[in-house]
Amino acid sequence: MPTPSEVRALDLSGLAGIAGRAESIADAILKTSDSMYNAIHNDLRWDGDAATAAGDRADRDQAQIRSIATAYDDLGSACAGAVRDIEYPVSEIKSILNNYAHPPVTVADDWTISGIEDQDSEAGIQLSRLAGLVDSLNSADQKWGKEISAANDLLCQLAPESTLAASNTAIQDAKTDNSRADPERVRTSAAAFQQMFGRPPTSPTDWATAEVLNPNSYGPKYQGVGPEIQVVRINPVPGQGVVRVGQYIEQRDVSNPFHGGESTNPFARDFGDDRSTDPDFDPEHTRVATYIDYENGIVVMRQNPTVAQDDDGGYGDVKVATPEGQVWQNEDGSVRVKYSASNPFAPPGSGDLGDNSVTVNGDLVFTPTNNGVEVNGTRTDYPSLEAYQDFPNGDSRTVVTDPAVVGNSLGPAMNLPFHHEVGPRGGEAFSDFNEPDGWNLEYDVPAPGGEMPSVSFGPVESAPTVPPVSLPPGVA
Repeated sequence: MPTPSEVRALDLSGLAGIAGRAESIADAILKTSDSMYNAIHNDLRWDGDAATAAGDRADRDQAQIRSIATAYDDLGSACAGAVRDIEYPVSEIKSILNNYAHPPVTVADDWTISGIEDQDSEAGIQLSRLAGLVDSLNSADQKWGKEISAANDLLCQLAPESTLAASNTAIQDAKTDNSRADPERVRTSAAAFQQMFGRPPTSPTDWATAEVLNPNSYGPKYQGVGPEIQVVRINPVPGQGVVRVGQYIEQRDVSNPFHGGESTNPFARDFGDDRSTDPDFDPEHTRVATYIDYENGIVVMRQNPTVAQDDDGGYGDVKVATPEGQVWQNEDGSVRVKYSASNPFAPPGSGDLGDNSVTVNGDLVFTPTNNGVEVNGTRTDYPSLEAYQDFPNGDSRTVVTDPAVVGNSLGPAMNLPFHHEVGPRGGEAFSDFNEPDGWNLEYDVPAPGGEMPSVSFGPVESAPTVPPVSLPPGVA
């Protein structure tokens, strides 16, 4: 039986991460075994004893690896069941202990309660629930602990050294093809979400935000340099889910004539994201990602590291800069994000040139409607932009795609100093964030209202909050 202190320290994010990604690992293993099988039996044109022996080995290995994949599926199912059945009693026990177990009230390691003067008080009633909640926790722990142990034991029995090596290769291949399947990355994302909200991610929208909050980089080009992440807390607008905005470079590499230092290098190049629009884009595969999580009430701005190309065309120096910006929120739930993200290799002062600065910058308004969020505002002509909205029920929609004006490797030089409008209202949407017109008492004339107060982005550890607003009923 766990003690109260052990329950207080219990963190289910690791189990949730395993459950969420075990299927991906199993799929990767199956993909590898099928590829190996097809190569031996179908792709190679050979015969004789060597071919027969290789074919027999491929058959045995495929059967064994498929069994391992099934064991991974079983492990994932057991972890998911444990999280489902344990999460509620743990959450309730933590809440009761935090709110009611204060001197003179004590809860011993065997869950004996002392110090309650009035059993019918709120404290007495809530503390009396502990016995049943602890029983539920123990039952779930025993049930799923056996299932998890059985799955682990089966994996050990099925996996001699040679098969473990094949399994590991499959997992590494999956991480190369899609680093989002890396269990360590999943665990880190869950921990980042837990740090921000005090609970593990549970819904698809939670996991989207968890990914963008992950403080590490996993692509080989980043060479271990992490992103810079800035956040602002906003009022939630339930039902609007998460809006994911990615600004990305479509080319593999692009010219960077602004590559700084004491002198510029006209031949310098930076690596891009080497992709087109992608409704399921990885926040790591962008230059700047902005997420508006209306369910949890947070705006995240993430700038990924810039990777210079070395003289041989490979990965060179890696640097990252901190994005800057302000956030407003209106009474209708609309959010305005004014941002600027500078290239860390750009010469000093290049981001201080007003409308002609060589930064990725813009001013975008996200307005909830009955049909989803609408985006208006202005932004630089470069790089390409995409925005998608994920609803709590699992549905998603494309909000806007806005390619770079010059879609080639000269984009940074040709596009960055210039801007264009986005959405049906463009920059007109900024007027929604002005104070109502007032009156100039000195001259006895109408006075236009000024801009509503905003808040600057801040670090995850001390996230600032937009000035409080009162959302009208029915905005969702």
